[in-house]
Amino acid sequence: MQFKKSSSSFLVDGGHDDKMASWNEGTDCCSWEGVTCDSSTGRVVDLDISCQQMSTLPHNNFISQYFPHLRGLNLAYNHFNGSTISSAIAKLTDLTRLNLSHTGFSGEIPSEFSHLKKLVSLDLSFNQVAFVRDEDYSNVLSNATNLSELWLQEVNIKMLPDSIGNLKSLRVLSLDEVGFIGNVPSSICNLTSLTSLDLSHNSFSGEFPHTVSNLVQLETLHIQNNFLNGTIPSWLLALPSMEILGLSYNQLTGEIPEIQSSSLRYIYLDHNRLSGLAPTSSTTLKGWNNLQWMDLNSNELSGTMPSYICYLASLLVIDLSNNNLSGSIPECLFNLAELSVLNLRNNNFHGPIPSSMFGNMSKLTHVDLNGNKLGGSLPAQSLATCKMLEVLDVGNNNVDDVFPQWLSNLPSLKVLILGSNSFHGAVTTSNSFSMLQILDLSNNYFNGSLPAGLFHKFPAMKMLKDKSEEVGTEYYIGLVNYKFSFVLTVKGKECVVNKFPSVFTTLDMSNNYFRGEIPDAIGELGSLLFLNLSHNNFVGPIPSSLGNMRELESLDLSSNRLSRKIPSQLTSLTYLSFLNLSRNSLVGPIPQGNQFGTFDAASYAGNEGLCGVPLSKKCGGDDEDGDHDQDSEPELESGGELFSWGFAGAGYGCGLVIGISTAYIMFSTRKPEWLVEIVENWTWRG
Repeated sequence: MQFKKSSSSFLVDGGHDDKMASWNEGTDCCSWEGVTCDSSTGRVVDLDISCQQMSTLPHNNFISQYFPHLRGLNLAYNHFNGSTISSAIAKLTDLTRLNLSHTGFSGEIPSEFSHLKKLVSLDLSFNQVAFVRDEDYSNVLSNATNLSELWLQEVNIKMLPDSIGNLKSLRVLSLDEVGFIGNVPSSICNLTSLTSLDLSHNSFSGEFPHTVSNLVQLETLHIQNNFLNGTIPSWLLALPSMEILGLSYNQLTGEIPEIQSSSLRYIYLDHNRLSGLAPTSSTTLKGWNNLQWMDLNSNELSGTMPSYICYLASLLVIDLSNNNLSGSIPECLFNLAELSVLNLRNNNFHGPIPSSMFGNMSKLTHVDLNGNKLGGSLPAQSLATCKMLEVLDVGNNNVDDVFPQWLSNLPSLKVLILGSNSFHGAVTTSNSFSMLQILDLSNNYFNGSLPAGLFHKFPAMKMLKDKSEEVGTEYYIGLVNYKFSFVLTVKGKECVVNKFPSVFTTLDMSNNYFRGEIPDAIGELGSLLFLNLSHNNFVGPIPSSLGNMRELESLDLSSNRLSRKIPSQLTSLTYLSFLNLSRNSLVGPIPQGNQFGTFDAASYAGNEGLCGVPLSKKCGGDDEDGDHDQDSEPELESGGELFSWGFAGAGYGCGLVIGISTAYIMFSTRKPEWLVEIVENWTWRG
């Protein structure tokens, strides 16, 4: 109770997970949340006060004075704001488990930690702490001979003392981003009990370390984001217990050896310079048969897709994107009934999409075929059976088809990208796309007018959601937590979207042959963030109902035949940060107020009848306040293009209200000059 009283005044915002709410006088403390007692002595032997958002602890000796028999202490996920780790913790000589991760500690790791000889698990990760003297680090490792788990992510150690080889019981060693440079330490080879080793985000170089071959009990190995080069040794894929292998973001070359270990489930070899897969016949697939996740994206793979992939019946994810694979897509992929993700983006596959390929893939959630040379029509009969499909991206191909309104029968579809193909005809649908948040129809040959009822078919673009719950949320696909990317034109530039909150909504119908007036019903899409109807043949006024789209951040109506005044209702779009109304026949004064004070003259260029700030033309007389006749509107070329694709984006940034964080970035588009990395962590407007 003294600890609760002393600590409560230091809780930030009342605590995140208030374990101490159950700490009340008159009740047995051994029943309190976070408190564990010895069944025979009644003494407190384990104290878990993690996730309390505490900013400081009671005086340095408090824990060691009042809880001298502790065997477990967990202070993780608090906010001690750069304070140093108390050396008094080392007085808890019975400690077997100490977790100080994510606590905001900084400075020196106390040399007295060498007194904690009974430690089995030590986690100091994600703090700004360091061993000032190498001998202190060595002493800690030398004395804790029973240590089984050692977590030091982002702890500044720079070297690994030879004494680590004495930790014969060590099973988990995490040295992610600790500042290593050069070769992988040879002392690791003595840790023959290791089941998990993480050396990611350092500066290891040279060929793959042969010392790892001694670690025959390894189940998980990550040496990602380093500078390893040379080939992948065949013995690595023969380690008998290996389940997860992560070698992403290195400089590995050559062929990927045949998998000889039947235990391997997940293989991450993306972002290297690997040239191919070793030849494997369907009769020698012992090691491949249990593989569930194959990520080889962003390498130098060439030739046709190996047919034996069709026999990997356990596969959940295939990512071969951003390579140089060619030929047709094997129809035998039909056999992969467990597949959730198929990503063949940015290769050189050609020919039609196999008509029956998706017929057996009832668990499919993500199909990305963007950036190939695929033609023909969409395989309606087989694709319509994929009721769990959330993302379908066939952009930047040669698909020749009408609008696939039959996709409305897929109840989970959230992202539909058909841009830069040869789709044609009218865009109509009798059924609702109930979950659709992103629709890209740009750069096709769609024509006709837009029926008002069309916009009633996108309920997910109407529903306003609580954005406060989405801050920092990553969006994953399906049941396998697959992070995906796609390319959208946002605020005048093509942007690589790697992850987004569930509130992300966009509609892009630009660069087509749509005509007629823009229906007022479009204003019902109240949750839409980005709207692009540019480079068409729309006529008539800008609908005043657009003022109802209060979440809109980007509006592009450029290069149409729109006339009359700019509706004053648009000034109510207080989140609008990009506006392009250029190359129309708009007249009258430009509305003023709110965001309209931030747009420059380029937003209105090519509208000779407009006047007022920010244009140099001042308003006055009768010419600026009347409606011009439709006959005075300029005739556009086919597709409504008055200027080139590239020029449409010149001078504008993505401008999303978005923060940048570490993630996999897939630079994949046919117009790389406009690529901008966006949508990492979503920072919502205050």
